[in-house]
Amino acid sequence: MTEIQTRRSCRVAMSVPVRVFGVDYRGIDFTEDAHTLTVNRHGAKIRMSHQLIPDSEIRLISQSTGRDSVFRVVSKLQCSELPFTYWGIESLDPEDNIWGVDIPKLLPGNQLNVRVMMACPTCSFREFLRTDETLLASLQEKGGVDRKCRICDATGLWKLLPLKAV
Repeated sequence: MTEIQTRRSCRVAMSVPVRVFGVDYRGIDFTEDAHTLTVNRHGAKIRMSHQLIPDSEIRLISQSTGRDSVFRVVSKLQCSELPFTYWGIESLDPEDNIWGVDIPKLLPGNQLNVRVMMACPTCSFREFLRTDETLLASLQEKGGVDRKCRICDATGLWKLLPLKAV
């Protein structure tokens, strides 16, 4: 029987520079500067060059906020971008928001979505859009998506915007 896990909070596409402290799969202590791809109230997806061990603990310091917290390595995620690896991590203290942004409430039906902030290149209208992991990877690779603006009616390359810290 397949167990379906439900998300506890909304995922937001956000590249946060982090310093990671941990022990790699060989048992060697390391420190690595890395960054997140998505964050939520309970964890993140991070990109690193080190190989981790699922269920091990790592410490992250958000270089944007200076806050730190301990995380559990949940799993290694699919990645075609060698030499990097992607990891799902879970905060051991989810009330400690080290990301420095307000995470939107998780709405019914948004379990598989990631929220991204994008802007119209013509009128600068900003909008939160829901994407899936495949579209998010494409957006991050290409820097944007061709889209028609509902405000100015122009079509252009909408770009990912960084979220502002609170």
